[in-house]
Amino acid sequence: MDLERAQSAKSREGGSRETSRERLWRGASGREAGSGDAAGARDGARDGGGLFGSAGARPRTLFDSVRRRLILMVLLALAPIAALNIVQGVMQLSAAEEDARQNLLRHALAAAAAQQNVIASAENVLYALQNVEEVRSAGPSCRATLRGATISLPFVANIGVIDAAGRVTCSALPTTDTDMSDDAWWLSAVRQPGFSLSGRVRSTAANRDVLVGLLPLRDASGRLEGGLALGIEIGWLDNLLRQQVPPTDGVVAVFSASGEELVSNSRTLSGALFQAAPFATPDNALRESTDPSGRRWTYATTPLGREGMVVAYASPSDSLFGWTLVTVAASFALPALVMVASLIALWVAVDRIVLRWLLYLRRVTAVYAQGHYGFRPTRLDSAPSEFRMLGQSVEHMAYAVRQRDARLRENLAEKTALVREIHHRIKNSLQVVVSLLSLYGGGIGKGEDRKRFDQLRTRVNTLALVHRILYEASDGSQVRLSELLGELASLIEGSSDKHLRLMVEAEETRLPTDMAVPLALMVVELVLGLSLRPGSTSLGVLITGSVEADRLRLVLTGAADAPEEPSGLAGGFATQLGGTLTRDHSGDALVIVGDFPCPSIASPDTTAPEGASRA
Repeated sequence: MDLERAQSAKSREGGSRETSRERLWRGASGREAGSGDAAGARDGARDGGGLFGSAGARPRTLFDSVRRRLILMVLLALAPIAALNIVQGVMQLSAAEEDARQNLLRHALAAAAAQQNVIASAENVLYALQNVEEVRSAGPSCRATLRGATISLPFVANIGVIDAAGRVTCSALPTTDTDMSDDAWWLSAVRQPGFSLSGRVRSTAANRDVLVGLLPLRDASGRLEGGLALGIEIGWLDNLLRQQVPPTDGVVAVFSASGEELVSNSRTLSGALFQAAPFATPDNALRESTDPSGRRWTYATTPLGREGMVVAYASPSDSLFGWTLVTVAASFALPALVMVASLIALWVAVDRIVLRWLLYLRRVTAVYAQGHYGFRPTRLDSAPSEFRMLGQSVEHMAYAVRQRDARLRENLAEKTALVREIHHRIKNSLQVVVSLLSLYGGGIGKGEDRKRFDQLRTRVNTLALVHRILYEASDGSQVRLSELLGELASLIEGSSDKHLRLMVEAEETRLPTDMAVPLALMVVELVLGLSLRPGSTSLGVLITGSVEADRLRLVLTGAADAPEEPSGLAGGFATQLGGTLTRDHSGDALVIVGDFPCPSIASPDTTAPEGASRA
């Protein structure tokens, strides 16, 4: 009858709970839980951190992440475009450099054309004068003829006739320096077969720097008779060059084969810009230099085609490559900007479209993992369709788990009720046996038979005690060590014919039920096997119990005598428990130690009722 009443009450309780769960589920289907539920959801998500924060959830490699893999794919997709843009920029830079080189060379040759004309005019004048006999022989009309030629040519500073010994025999302008035999330009020019042009020379007659053009005079046999010398004003050439090319547009300079600057439109800038130019073998390549103010210039050199002279032309780099550099920089910067913009857009898109809802679903599953199956993830209504479908699948899974959990709880409650009823009936049956033993044992006198009869009754009482504890336990699958040992101590003290005092110091450790019966019977056998020492009137025993590292340690300590080996029943129960018993003396005390394996049992969870709508 008791069992039937327990089953009926359990059925009514389960039906009532299921009805309330269904109402809760249906009530939560239309809207998400309020602010309190939201706070609960955050609590549940934090509680679920242990479930979802394992090492397997962390990235295992650099690209073990959706965001990083997408970024890698975008970078690989944009890499060819970026490479093409960079190649295009390099080609534009090469084309711009070639255009600038051609432009500089064209300007250089155009600027030097007037200088070449002046030199050609001076050469023609000298060739014309060599045919005048009065000039060749330095006759009386020589000076007048030379003076007329000088006046007709604005670039000529002076014209003179020099004999074979290097002395001036006739000149348009009077000069005090008449001996040229030791001058380097004279020694170099007389070795030339025709017209030659010297470097910069100071004319004493005109008191100016000039370029000396010399035409050797030779007889029919080729013997040197002298030469005609013409001084071209360098200042006049500079002004002519400056008029053609202002220094603000560019810097032009003409150099001799040895690198000496002959003509320039800006000697201050040309001396700083062209000091490292390769005048010996110009290769038309572009070079850069910096003026005293720090401005960068680009220049090119090219042969002038006469006397080994070289012309150099420089232009400001910013005006030469201004827009080209901007275009090339744009070619290099555009792929980088596209990549950065794409990565930023991808980062934000992945976070807002994918990861945001994945994290939300993770929190939802953490809430479900805590047993709060009434929570509804209604925030997914604004998510993309794929996540809505995934959310519905998770919700259906939670509902299925909830239904199965309810059935399991009902089955477990039913089985627990049956087990408790079995323990209750066994306890009652054993108590009946104890009562019958007490009735039939009344006629047994004192002696060894009476002692054995009392021990038998104590053992049966022990079994009844264990089943009573199991029946009264809230969870039928475990029993508390301190309660078991305490109840045993009271039972043994009450049934012993000795002056026995048992003290128990045990932890609040939970033991599996299959250990309760052999452990209790073993303790009874050990205590019953102790005897008073000679001269003693009482027996005191301390029983301690503790569990460490899944091992149960049971120690009985007391001033008593005991056999050399534990009784066969005690040893058998120790073997059944999978452990051993050892006996030792510590001073006057007898110590019996038992060591047994004891699987860990988690405490029953009494929080978070199933079906709550916290999340």
